[in-house]
Amino acid sequence: MSLTSAASTLTSCVRDAARSRIAWLPVCAHALWFFLAIASMSPPSPGLGEFLDRGGGSSATLLAGRPFHFHYESAALKVLVLSDLPATIVMLPVSLAFIPLAKVFGFGFYGGSYVSAGLMFVGGTCQWLLVGRRGERWIERRSPAARRILHRLAILLIVSLVATTAVLTPVVNERSRALGFKHGGISFR
Repeated sequence: MSLTSAASTLTSCVRDAARSRIAWLPVCAHALWFFLAIASMSPPSPGLGEFLDRGGGSSATLLAGRPFHFHYESAALKVLVLSDLPATIVMLPVSLAFIPLAKVFGFGFYGGSYVSAGLMFVGGTCQWLLVGRRGERWIERRSPAARRILHRLAILLIVSLVATTAVLTPVVNERSRALGFKHGGISFR
């Protein structure tokens, strides 16, 4: 199978999944998880981005402007990164294409970390959309009645998840900023 036909097949699967209310449930749960995990990290660090731009070395990188070192992150963020790994691998060509564009448009490590987080989120969204569609098909085969009930409740659940994300993310982010830098073991050279 060629790369273009694989991309075409993946695109048609994502389009099919996007038409399913039930498939959007894991996507919205993923969005809640993603935004809360990012918000609970150390506060944004433009200084670390400038340090890395000048060629400084560090055992950490930046994710959404925040210092990121897998070892020191919360269990929620570690599981998120690992569960999104298939999407991250699929998004590698897009991420690699971004590198020269980042240089042309003057993105440094700090700005580029937001683009990388966005790409991670888009890839994860597609992944969980496909998982949700597959789950819906499984439920439909096992119990069509359960699928109809879930289909009716899906909008209410989606609105609840989005509202919870919109309310909790700023609260968790403010708490995180108040706590300050959390990774004493990160080294800088």
